[in-house]
Formats: sequence, structure tokens, C-alpha cells
Amino acid sequence: MSLALVASRREEVAAVLSRGAWRPWRQRSKGAWRQRRAPEGALAYQRRDHSVSMILTGAGRAQTEKAMAWLLETERPDSILSLGFARACTPNLDIGDLVLATRLNHIEGSPFDWDPQFGESQLDVRHEELLVDGKMLDIARGAVEINGIDFMPSPTLTVNSLVRTSGLSAWLGATYGVSAVDRESYWVAAAAAGAGVPCLSVRSIVYGVDETLPEVASRLPDTPSGGRFGPIFKYGVRHPREMWRYMRAVRSARNAVATLTAVLTNTDVFNVGINP
Repeated sequence: MSLALVASRREEVAAVLSRGAWRPWRQRSKGAWRQRRAPEGALAYQRRDHSVSMILTGAGRAQTEKAMAWLLETERPDSILSLGFARACTPNLDIGDLVLATRLNHIEGSPFDWDPQFGESQLDVRHEELLVDGKMLDIARGAVEINGIDFMPSPTLTVNSLVRTSGLSAWLGATYGVSAVDRESYWVAAAAAGAGVPCLSVRSIVYGVDETLPEVASRLPDTPSGGRFGPIFKYGVRHPREMWRYMRAVRSARNAVATLTAVLTNTDVFNVGINP
């Protein structure tokens, strides 16, 4: 039984990759990761014990679908765990909280197509949804409950554009009945469903529903790693307090992802009972 982890950017799994990492004066641990060859625009890793692989797709639909096609063809995993950050769409989620998706939704277009301030055009927006693999969700819920990890089972939403403003995220939550919004989880699940591979999506909240993301967030490249230090540094010089808060939120969210991933990979919870 093989498990593949899928995320969009290295920031989301930086704490995962560092756990089990080796030091020159220590023997390599079985949990250490090594980088592998991957398709253009993506990064791939494999744990030293060969039980878990990982791919960083880059952000957005095109990058995600391209990387998923490679993963499903090359690695042929038995199950997939989709990880990453999301923005809260309800007030009962705080930074670092985890959302286990019970249903994955997607709406086409940009905020100009479905933002309520532009009239009633959102009524014509294409809306798609996928149900998650129930057995995998039940296994994960049992594992996190036993380990005392706080989480919320809830539908999530995938959109094509970054949702920066608090008003828009709250409207999405109320309109589509979701607790979190991101840019990739639906496409990971759709690719997995097309290949008949069980998939679970977990999102860590990086910004609350009442907060507005720094403007620089919309200008960062969609690459899986690199190209973001310069813009963030320049923005931080001009807006130090705002950038400090953003980086603190990222750190809390990625630590939550690492804690959950450690439970779901190191205890072999997905090595039994998933496939019929």
C-alpha cells in the first residue's frame, strides 16, 4: 500500500519535510525525505523508507492537473492525501485550524463572475462538486480524534483566483455552504477520482474570515518553490507589522499540517481497509 501526499507549494509542507530530516552527525532516519525527478513546474520527494511519496504541484488548475497526471502514471499510489493552506469562510475557524473536507466544490471564473457586488451574474456560474472517499475520511477522523487533534469536517470550495478580502470569503461560505476556500483541492480530488484512487483533502487555515490578505499575496508566483522571497521582503520593509502577522499565520498553518501528516503517515492508518 503506497500513500502520496499532494500540496501546491513548499511553504505548506516545509515542516513536514524537516521532520525526520538528518544531520551530518546523525544517521539518516527512515522518515527523511529525498528529492526526486519531477515534471516541469513541480517538485517530487520520496521518504527514505519508500512508504510515502510527495509532489508539489504549484498553484492553480493547470499546474495541479499536469502534476497529478504524472503522479498517477508514475507513482501509481493506492491513496492520496491532499494537503495545504486555505482561507476560512466561517467565523468559527481560527488560524491553524484543520478542515477535513466532506465534499469538494468548485466554481468557474473570477470574482468578477461571481462576486455579489457585480450584480447577479453569480447565478449563472458553473458549480461542480465531488464527494470524498467516505472510508478514507472515517479512518482519518478516527486517527486525529485518538491523537487529540482539533479539526472540523466540512465542505470546501476551490476557485481559480486568490480570495483576499473578508467580505468575499464570508459570502462564499454563506452561498455555497463551505468552511474554507483554496485553489487546488478540487482538482487533486477530480484527478484521483478519474483514476479510481481514494483521496482525502485536508486544509489548514492560514487566514480568518474577517481578515484581508496582504496585497502582495496576489502577486506571488504560482511555482512550487522559490521566487517569493524578494516580493515578500520588499513588502515587509514597507509594511512590517502586516507582513509579520502574515508570516506568523503561515508558520502556524504549516505546523498544523505537519502534526496531522505525522499522525496519518507514521501510524500506517491508510495501509489497511481503504480499497474494497
